[in-house]
Amino acid sequence: MRKSQSSTEFMIFIGIAIIILMSYFAVSNSYLNLIYRQKDVISGQDLAKQIKNEINLASRVENNYMRTFQLPEKIGDKDYEIEIINREVIIRIDDLDYVELLTINIDENPGLEQGDTVIIERNSEGQVIISKS
Repeated sequence: MRKSQSSTEFMIFIGIAIIILMSYFAVSNSYLNLIYRQKDVISGQDLAKQIKNEINLASRVENNYMRTFQLPEKIGDKDYEIEIINREVIIRIDDLDYVELLTINIDENPGLEQGDTVIIERNSEGQVIISKS
């Protein structure tokens, strides 16, 4: 009788340990997914801010200013879309939009894509022009 009680208690202990271990893995997995999601959000926001800063800088400097920079191929192993419409820079990753406001109105969407080399210039008339090379 004593041996069967010990083996039953041992099996109950193992069962409880497995349940606790499975709960730990479930919680860890959800936190890990949250961290990866936050990484994408921060990367999208950073790219939108970088482009905003470049355009705003061009709007404040003297005429005949020109700056060239490279857009990344991917953001956190994900494809993205970029739009510059009027006074907004929009980065779209997995149906989420990251928007930054500009200090100057951009009349024409330059049609930028992943990995493009972007040229931002302020011409002699004071207009900021964005193009890709």
